[in-house]
Amino acid sequence: MSKHPDRKAVLLNPAAGRGRAGRSRGRVEEAFQRRGIAYDLFITESEEHLRQLTREKAREYPTVVGVGGDSTLQIMAEEMIKGRAGAALGMIGLGSSNDITREFGLADIEKGSEAIKRGNRRRIDLGEISSEGAVLKYFIGQANIGLGVWVNRYVEELTGGKPHWGKFQILAGIAGAISAYRKKMVPIPLRVETDSRRITGSFLIAAFTNISYWANGMKLHPDAHPDDGRLEACLIRPCSFCRLASLAVLAKRGRLQGAEEVERLPAPAFDISSDQAFSIQTDGEVIGGRQSPAHFRRIQVRVVPQALTIIA
Repeated sequence: MSKHPDRKAVLLNPAAGRGRAGRSRGRVEEAFQRRGIAYDLFITESEEHLRQLTREKAREYPTVVGVGGDSTLQIMAEEMIKGRAGAALGMIGLGSSNDITREFGLADIEKGSEAIKRGNRRRIDLGEISSEGAVLKYFIGQANIGLGVWVNRYVEELTGGKPHWGKFQILAGIAGAISAYRKKMVPIPLRVETDSRRITGSFLIAAFTNISYWANGMKLHPDAHPDDGRLEACLIRPCSFCRLASLAVLAKRGRLQGAEEVERLPAPAFDISSDQAFSIQTDGEVIGGRQSPAHFRRIQVRVVPQALTIIA
């Protein structure tokens, strides 16, 4: 039984969104107080501290609210499913992309706090990445191989040394994609297999998604739903940078389906392999870290149905 059945534990990551979440602390508390939400606020100091607090508070409170970006929420979901504590995850999106909270209509303080006030619970699927029988990551949004990994690393390195670039996330992402093309970091040869189909070739992007949004509001797969017991693979074959830019415009409008460079494959599980080592990004974080990313030649990605309870 929860120690604090009538209160919410609020875990605020002040570093999320290049410090946006930390600067918004007063607005978050005001929104909670205005709605009469009883809460205890905890400020995280590091990723490990966030993980520790999530484990502890998920045992003590019926609802644990994450205030931060996609990475914050992915970490919290991972710790909650590992701990099997039964708490629900509330979400307020104050990160750089907020694709997870956008999916559930919670990508600002007012919408997120209103959902927490209502308290409606919803069960959703999670994605799971494993290699050689060991689970590497759980994710709410998506796992991707290829261009997204390199853009993530480029943006993190750029904004790490020049914080003002955080205000120009889209421009930084474009610069990262151009850099990946110039350095021939993409495409990557892959074999993607399900129980019924196998696709091989070279791909700029191989994304396995549980939600429809990706990369700051683009609809990579409009038919993806976080509670349908499957993931959606979106595989984009090589094309010119100008053509990639036009595909990005289509994705922003939710009209990427039908493009000849794009292959889609829905399935509950995928086996992904390559003769070339590759890295993986999940919900904004590169496995192993951007400075020394882990490399793989074979992974499995599968859905874990109805694994997480959220407030939405």
